[in-house]
Amino acid sequence: MEDVCIIGAGSSGIATCQVLHERGIAFDCYEAGSEIGGNWRYLNDNGLSSGYRSLHINTSRHLTEYRSYPMPDHYPAYPTHYQMARYFDDFVDHFGFRDAIIFRTEVTRVEPAEGGGWHVTARNRDTGAETTRHYRAVVVANGHHSTPRYPEPAFPGADTFTGIQTHSHYYKVPDEYAGKRVLVLGLGNSASDIAVETSTVSERTFMAMRRGGYVFPKFMFGKPSDDLISPFLTTVLPREMQRWIMAGLLRLTVGKVTDYGLPEPGHKLFNSHPTVSESLLPRLGHGDITVKPNIARFDGDTVHFVDGSSEVIDAVIYSTGYKINFPFLDESVIAPTDNDVSLFHRVVDPNHPGLYFIGLFQPLGATTVLSEAQSHWVADLLDGSAALPSPERMRREIDQYKERLAKRYVTSKRHTMQVDHYPYLAELRRARRDGARRAPAAAKAEARLKAKAAANGLPEGYEPEEVSIWIDADPHVVWDLISDVTRMGQWSPECRRCFWIGGRRGVGARFVGINRRGWVTWVTTNEVEQAEPGKSFAFRTATNGVRWSYRLEQDGGGTLLTERWDVSGQSTGQRKRTASFANLALGGYEGHTEELRDGIHKTLERVKAAAEQRSRSAEVKAGGLHVEGVR
Repeated sequence: MEDVCIIGAGSSGIATCQVLHERGIAFDCYEAGSEIGGNWRYLNDNGLSSGYRSLHINTSRHLTEYRSYPMPDHYPAYPTHYQMARYFDDFVDHFGFRDAIIFRTEVTRVEPAEGGGWHVTARNRDTGAETTRHYRAVVVANGHHSTPRYPEPAFPGADTFTGIQTHSHYYKVPDEYAGKRVLVLGLGNSASDIAVETSTVSERTFMAMRRGGYVFPKFMFGKPSDDLISPFLTTVLPREMQRWIMAGLLRLTVGKVTDYGLPEPGHKLFNSHPTVSESLLPRLGHGDITVKPNIARFDGDTVHFVDGSSEVIDAVIYSTGYKINFPFLDESVIAPTDNDVSLFHRVVDPNHPGLYFIGLFQPLGATTVLSEAQSHWVADLLDGSAALPSPERMRREIDQYKERLAKRYVTSKRHTMQVDHYPYLAELRRARRDGARRAPAAAKAEARLKAKAAANGLPEGYEPEEVSIWIDADPHVVWDLISDVTRMGQWSPECRRCFWIGGRRGVGARFVGINRRGWVTWVTTNEVEQAEPGKSFAFRTATNGVRWSYRLEQDGGGTLLTERWDVSGQSTGQRKRTASFANLALGGYEGHTEELRDGIHKTLERVKAAAEQRSRSAEVKAGGLHVEGVR
């Protein structure tokens, strides 16, 4: 019961093994293959992973190496899969946890156990023998590149095609395409590599794609291109400034993709996963690859495209991504829909304690380092040095993450779990800090809540309500708005008018709010308790003991604003008076609570609208002044 189960010994799984081993947390790691490495083990016999013979990493050595174990200095900037597999072997042997990996053993079933923990059933692939063990936690690190996704639905006439149809998952070497007319569907990294490679032996290679995209070279100014990207660039600078800088670098180094025959991207830079290739644009420029729009239909040996053109094709290679699935987990536990998995900070399942996922993301950066960082947070949770917030709060974070994705990225199954390297590392550091602050006081907090529940009638396990919203504005802009107490009537859907008391407005002022619901009017006095510019603001309603606070966090180019409503400071008398009023005017205390919860959402939406309007106005004004200065 004290052990942890890790599923998979690829680059993510062994990162978790190393961290748990270092922290003294016992674990078993199940690996279906005979060796570690996952996709980076060429011709892996696990039956799941797949890579082609010429495969290299597309993030630089320095960005990709585990922070606990650098790659050898003699490795090139972009190592091959052979070198990566050797690096992973050295990593495991250096830290000495190979004996904890159970090879050639496939996990077939993971089920929640009554009373806590998980039952894990594993099958030995050689003998067929199955064993079931009870673990306190399960870490899923089986990767998400094992189940190829073909076009859905299939293109009309695909069943009539007389040539070869396959997925990039099964591509190994270009030899079988020698002298053939090859069509590669897609513009991702695999599609680019395969199109470039087959074009060296084929009669003709075509690339078909639904939309345009940006192509990053692996080197800029003689250095690996992602070594030029700093944490400052991706975590501090506004995203528009990031786009401006990177677009300028691309223009200087490779020019426009349309110069090479690729279609004009229909989205902004970084709003879709970019393609990284040093060879694609030169092959296009030399005419060795011909670009086509999306497939319209098949007819025997002919492929028709949406622009009305057609080509005789011998082989089609679909580079259309993968489906996320967990065959060992019942759909009642987790059921990905269109590659969408709802996880707190992309790791924790809020519905099933003790179930964690490592490496389940699509990064603008390196999977290895991000998986390593995730593993440190999971280790914190496992050894008790960190604690999770309530399931409700975790679900709110998940919803906010999905909203940010929808706002930024083009609609695609590829972009349901996107993360940026340095911003996501910062996010995980915050999660660890928050968890550490939460953990030491967990027992005391539980005791205090039980005492308050007994004294004040609060439900057992009470936690303050929190609602968060992402705002496309700087934290100081948002703070200036919420910290002006004279605007409370503008934000709150309940407050009709607010008056300040004394000669000072804004931060530090005392104010009176007159609220109205139907025929009921009441007066509340509020006192500001905390005001840290750009970071936090809090005030207490003296008449009923409720504390309202706001927390602001820099999040990419915007602000994550969290409003907190805490009634634990109410005295017994205040709570009774609140309940009495709620019963009189609102049909009960629960109705009053629900109304306030809805009011928080509306308040944040109004703050968001005002802050973003102010931010846009400032940008327009600054732009106008800039133009005027140029004149």
